[in-house]
Amino acid sequence: MNNTLNQMVARQQIAERVARASSPRVDSTTSRHRVAQRLRRIADRVDS
Repeated sequence: MNNTLNQMVARQQIAERVARASSPRVDSTTSRHRVAQRLRRIADRVDS
């Protein structure tokens, strides 16, 4: 019983890891780029 439960949990964890690894990653540079653009706009407003 306990061994079967451990196997089920292990299979579930492996399936979750495979799903996470195969899903496309969100590019963090795009969000950084947007933040940088906003900061530049604020700086331009302050300067003028």
